[in-house]
Amino acid sequence: MILKVGKWEVESKTFIRLERHKAFPKLILHEKFEGKVKWTLRIFTLIGIGTSLVSLAPLSSLFISIALVLIELFLEKILFEYTVFILPPFTDFEIEYNQWLTNGYLFPVPGEKNNFEQCIHFGPAYNSKVYAIKFFSYLKSWNQGNLEDTENNICLSFVLEDNNSYSTYLYANPKRKWLDTVFHQYREEMKHENYGKAQQSLVMQMIYWKNLALHETSLFSKFLQDQPQNGKFYFLPFYIVNEQPIPILELKITKYEYQIKHRKDLTKNDVEYYHR
Repeated sequence: MILKVGKWEVESKTFIRLERHKAFPKLILHEKFEGKVKWTLRIFTLIGIGTSLVSLAPLSSLFISIALVLIELFLEKILFEYTVFILPPFTDFEIEYNQWLTNGYLFPVPGEKNNFEQCIHFGPAYNSKVYAIKFFSYLKSWNQGNLEDTENNICLSFVLEDNNSYSTYLYANPKRKWLDTVFHQYREEMKHENYGKAQQSLVMQMIYWKNLALHETSLFSKFLQDQPQNGKFYFLPFYIVNEQPIPILELKITKYEYQIKHRKDLTKNDVEYYHR
């Protein structure tokens, strides 16, 4: 369920959820509810004391006592979570969404020497060379500026749409390894202050996308045909001159994977699922 908080939409499971631990269900709550749970336990304790002072039939008294004990045991086993939220750096320039015009491709020709190392080159094509350099330099920061993305820190994905088009998505990998290091470091620093609580690890994601028509002569079809999903290719920016994409070769990054799915096949585990 989605909760609306001001201008933000928040998944309710980040605050409360029920999970099975061994044979018994376990309630997991955000620490913001910790005070309310403590007061609820105190109220049930007072109810238990009050019922002991009231004359009830033995069977009714037994059932009430059992129910109160079970409720208290359930509440006492609640696992509280605290939130660590990582906010990646924003761009130091204004995002111009109309700059991304299309996608650019370079395909090697078999047998020709010095032909791009026989690897396909692919990337977004922008209206301005200056903007292309700025934006792609920002994308490279997701890979700590490295020229080879062996851990898929920069995610490239394609979604086939129902209207004979496809969408290209670019976003930082939410499972990139250096995030685990940061979360672990914070967990160690706060282990005494948050004793007995679990860490809820959240990351803010910037997602960039472009929808393009898919026609018979589209180079995208050739890209899918010639480039395996798990194979080496170069990812780099292009800029448009006289309606032709020109590559900026000095900014290329070596990549080894991309993802492609039809819109109907996306699941809640896919980042692209939440973009309609």
